[in-house]
Amino acid sequence: MQERFKDRVVLITGAAQGIGAAISSRLSDEGATIIGLDIKESGLASLSERLSCFEYEAVDLSSSSDILRVVEKIKSRHQKLDVLINNAGIMDFGRLDSADLEHWRRVMAVNLESQFYLCRLISPMMIEWGYGRIVNIASTEAIQPEANVSIYSASKGAIISFTRAIAVDLAPYGILANAIAPGCIQTAMSIVNGVDETTTDVFQEWYVRRRKIPLARPGKPEEIAAVAAFLASNDCSYVTGQTIIVDGGLTITN
Repeated sequence: MQERFKDRVVLITGAAQGIGAAISSRLSDEGATIIGLDIKESGLASLSERLSCFEYEAVDLSSSSDILRVVEKIKSRHQKLDVLINNAGIMDFGRLDSADLEHWRRVMAVNLESQFYLCRLISPMMIEWGYGRIVNIASTEAIQPEANVSIYSASKGAIISFTRAIAVDLAPYGILANAIAPGCIQTAMSIVNGVDETTTDVFQEWYVRRRKIPLARPGKPEEIAAVAAFLASNDCSYVTGQTIIVDGGLTITN
């Protein structure tokens, strides 16, 4: 595999499992030094045993002090950061009439505010070095929301708008910012109340046999990682402020 990320330092949030772990593996294979952040230290430790040049920090991304501590550590150790991939996110299920402000604040803190704060702290480093790639993970729930995910959908919609705005702010410095909106991807987030939703009769009937997903299957984390690798690399040179939908065609069927 080519080493598009040789000598690049990459920060990936939510790196312990699912899409974050897949992105970490892909970029590590291509020569990157990865700094993985997650609240699940055991997952990070397991990943570090498999990847070369993988550093990690257990961090609560809803805590601004935790984020500041990690960024200061990165500055001290590496003096630069070439790529930021904001992947961490939590899901919140529930009808609007049963939601409360604490749920809203928790989801926004992890899904949206952590992205803002990391971009705010790290972009000056990228500006100083004259190089940077930012990839923010959104969701098709921001574009075509389902029932009972209003808070999650709001957080992901804000990520898309935020990405477009910072792409304008950072363009004069040659820093590119893009988002990815995954559809139905088989990760821990697809497991609800102990059941993988992609294996249920309803999913198999409507999304597979009746092709609500035209490709008739859920996606794999590695397929999101492939898109992230492009957006984080020098191959991406004239794409900024965009949201790349990776959903097997889900959002074109309605």
